[in-house]
Amino acid sequence: MNVGQRVMTLPINNALIEQALAKIANYRWLFEGGMFFFLLATLGIAIWIFFDSTNKNKGSKALVPRILSMVGVFLICPAFIFRYTGNADGVTLLVRMAAEPGQPNYPGAINWNVRWLVNGYGPMIALIALLGVIVSVVGIIIYASTVQRSRPSTEFMGALNSKFGELSGEIGKLKAAGSTGSSPATIGPAGAPSGGAATIIDRRPAAATIIDRPVQQSGATLQAISGAEDGRSWNLPASDVKIGRDASSFVVIADGKASREHAKLMYNQGDWHVIDLGSANGTYLNNNTVTGQQALASGDVIRIGDTSFVFNK
Repeated sequence: MNVGQRVMTLPINNALIEQALAKIANYRWLFEGGMFFFLLATLGIAIWIFFDSTNKNKGSKALVPRILSMVGVFLICPAFIFRYTGNADGVTLLVRMAAEPGQPNYPGAINWNVRWLVNGYGPMIALIALLGVIVSVVGIIIYASTVQRSRPSTEFMGALNSKFGELSGEIGKLKAAGSTGSSPATIGPAGAPSGGAATIIDRRPAAATIIDRPVQQSGATLQAISGAEDGRSWNLPASDVKIGRDASSFVVIADGKASREHAKLMYNQGDWHVIDLGSANGTYLNNNTVTGQQALASGDVIRIGDTSFVFNK
């Protein structure tokens, strides 16, 4: 009796099922296999956005892409419900009981959600699944173009101007050396180790003379308080110094999150500024992202990756 009442509320026959299947003929590829690809794609986008933004401490900036990526995943789910909540044996039984005379069974097994199928929801659910993919793609485009993009142009131009300034200074020294009739002098790196000296080699026709000139100290210091360099300190010279993983940097740090040339401390007549050199993970001053040139004061904390420094002058 209960089965009979169920059949009365769901009058299914061969003609209805044939018509419903014909309506979703253009979307069968999605329900047969395409939805698996869509689910993997949207899940991959969501996982990457969450992992990358968490790893780079940009969760607050990635809120909109995170929401869009999760919405994309959930919009794929109705296609799976539509496809797999049916039961082939149960459908066959209902069709047999409600069949038209002379047509006791539907010829094929159907494991679709028959109620949704007969009511014509198939095309609508397929379009929702396609919308989910579009939403996820929009989310990753927003993330890549805003949160994941390269450092702001102000920082890039600041680093570029600093490079050109160093190059102009070297050219000026070469011109000055040429005007005195002597060969160009080779000048050692400004960021020589604390307590050392810059070396100038004066190449004259008769002989090469090595002149040791003491490096002028600024009185400022940089002390590591966390990370692989914890406990180390550097006496800063009265010149610009670089911080990074590259061996040519004045402050070399063994930090996997640091770039080869990560940041620069710029010196000008007793004043110090910090600038990020277009690093992948950014430079932080007192837990705020460094943008452009920012002035340093005693007690300021500079963080690069997992390494923190205290600046004092």
